Amino acid sequence: MSLTIRSLQHYAVLVEEKHYSRAAQRLHLTQSALTRSIQALEDTLGLVLVDRASTGVTPTQAGRMVLERAQRILGEARDLRREAELIRGHDTGRVNLGVGAFPAAGFLSPLLVRIAREHPGLSVHVEVESWQRLLDKLQQDKLDLAVAVTHSLPPPGDFTVRPLPPQHGGLFTRAGHPLQGLDKPRLRGALAQYRLAATDLPTRAREYLARLYQVARLEDLPIAFECDSVAALRDVALGSDVVLFCTREAIAAELEQGVLEPLPLAYPAAGPLTYSVIHRARRTLSPTAERVIELVQDLLSGIDAPKRAAGAKRRARR
Repeated sequence: MSLTIRSLQHYAVLVEEKHYSRAAQRLHLTQSALTRSIQALEDTLGLVLVDRASTGVTPTQAGRMVLERAQRILGEARDLRREAELIRGHDTGRVNLGVGAFPAAGFLSPLLVRIAREHPGLSVHVEVESWQRLLDKLQQDKLDLAVAVTHSLPPPGDFTVRPLPPQHGGLFTRAGHPLQGLDKPRLRGALAQYRLAATDLPTRAREYLARLYQVARLEDLPIAFECDSVAALRDVALGSDVVLFCTREAIAAELEQGVLEPLPLAYPAAGPLTYSVIHRARRTLSPTAERVIELVQDLLSGIDAPKRAAGAKRRARR
């Protein structure tokens, strides 16, 4: 059997997942088909590549050498596909896009709608994750680019960072919440009585919240609900007395409608949250990826409009 890109990909995924069933699921193969593929690769190379044990699969010494070569070959293959996209232009091709939880709530659905309408030949794979997990996937070349709040965890120096309109974080509650209407001194004293709903937060954000909640340890923060779905967290805040930690842009519609309201506690003290497009500096983005970035910039440039309208309505009511 000849050596193929597909067989090398199967082997790389198996080593990463450390288990045949999980690797097969990720590759959309049956476990028996994946087993045959790995055995065929071993026969082609004349090497035993993996050891199987009750704890999972581990590469042999020869397997580690093959994995290193396989990853280089797979990287070259990805680069070749991207070069082909550069030639074809942005009406076709695929973009692997990572998005942080807050920006996803603010622009992801409108972005995908515009792509579907304006670029029907373009395919987009989206992963909504915390910034740390997005960074890991960028470093592994599993994503072409990511859009995330990077205020608390700036990317390393080998990444290109393109600034976007900033996000504005804060604490929010449902309209009519007992905390609404309190002055700042009483608000700070009463805040600790109410639990939090938040995404998976970096240390810097947790430190800020610990100061607000007047707790000595980060693990003592009263976070009742933690997930990467802003929609789910928003609904918890709307239906209970839980306090939502979020960005204004992610809940712009609810703020405009007046069903969610901010608490007068600014976050962060140093100013708005840094919001960026990040990609590996050594990678030349395809026209397809550049077009996605243009669409993101267009959408984010318009996000301030509903926020300004909501602010104008609140000032008029006063």
